[in-house]
Amino acid sequence: MNLRLSWRSGARLAALALSCWACLVSAKKPAEANAGYAVSGSCAGHPAVTSFKVAPGFCVGLVASDLGAPRGVLPLPDGRVLVTDRGPWDGQRGRLLALSFSAQGEARLSVLLTKLDRPHGLQLDAAGRVLLGESGRISVVDFRPDGAVLKPLIEHLPTAGRHPLKAFIVAPDGALIVNIGAPTDHCETPDDAAASAPMSSGFVPCTVAEGDQPQAALWRYERAKGEPERWAGKVLARGLRNSMGLAYSRPDGALWQAENSRDTLPGPVRDSATRPFDELNRVVQGRHYGWPYCTEGNLRDPAFGSFDCKQYTAPERLLPPHSAPLGMLFYDAPQAPAAWRKSLVITLHGYRATGHRIIGYPLSPKGQPAAKPITLVEGWDGAAGQQPMGAPTDIKADSQGRLWVTEDRNGTLLVIAPVVQDPR
Repeated sequence: MNLRLSWRSGARLAALALSCWACLVSAKKPAEANAGYAVSGSCAGHPAVTSFKVAPGFCVGLVASDLGAPRGVLPLPDGRVLVTDRGPWDGQRGRLLALSFSAQGEARLSVLLTKLDRPHGLQLDAAGRVLLGESGRISVVDFRPDGAVLKPLIEHLPTAGRHPLKAFIVAPDGALIVNIGAPTDHCETPDDAAASAPMSSGFVPCTVAEGDQPQAALWRYERAKGEPERWAGKVLARGLRNSMGLAYSRPDGALWQAENSRDTLPGPVRDSATRPFDELNRVVQGRHYGWPYCTEGNLRDPAFGSFDCKQYTAPERLLPPHSAPLGMLFYDAPQAPAAWRKSLVITLHGYRATGHRIIGYPLSPKGQPAAKPITLVEGWDGAAGQQPMGAPTDIKADSQGRLWVTEDRNGTLLVIAPVVQDPR
């Protein structure tokens, strides 16, 4: 596995360009193509979804549908919203989409790039450039009058296995923190099986989680000194099965991670609706967070021999089991209702009863999440004539305090907006 980072250009980049600003597609009004949602009235200039249970002080608007399998979302300062369409899991059919809006809220859709390999993450760097994460690389999106091209920053990332999507975040110092997900659930296949012989201590390590090229890890990439076009990567933290939710807290600059924990329990009765829990971790450089040996901090897998879970860093909070946290942000918009200012908001993508909702953790003055979450949006349970079963993915805030949410089960983009109170 090669995790080196490089900058390349040439004919392959040109092949990704698509002249799409001149090929705008008029998206149907959401009220006419509502993807199964019941809508009535308006929310932030878009048809309001009426069947959700929404926290007081917010409304939810249906912005656009028919977006394929939307994953990453990024509102831009100019008012446009970018969305990645992951495409099929076999790869090379993903897209980068841009939505702009008329004064009446009607969405106009343009396809910026096609033939992408399972695109997911979208971020702005300190210079205001758009960064896009495909399965095997992270690139700068170079916008041009006749379309866009990609300029790779990080290449040759692992693409095989159960978790090929690349979530990432820009660190306060400009470095990129990249999720390299575990290729399996709990190191159960020959490709990443535990070592054939135990160590002298009786511990049997999982090969793919250890060494100098681990997966199930967060990697930190930064520009090499004296070589601005070459970036170098090193392990930041390991034992993190799939770090799809990443966010920096503003009070102290700490990195937080929402962990998609293993799907099955150790032992003969593997499937359980109530265990194991997903996790919320505060990431510290050099630490090991336990995958695949320990889950929830103390749920030990005896398949790896003799060891003590106390040697691994325990989660700060346990998230609902099988909830599949994907998007996460620290929300401190001044426009937000008071109960939601300075909160940690997480989208739960899971199909089980504990998932398909958006939750938040109020923060203490020191930035510590509360013991129990509160619900921002729920009701994606599926009801004929009301709304379909849903699965929120990414979430980002804009300068107006609105939260933009992709939902990939039904191919929609939603907006959660603070409700402006009538001063009269």
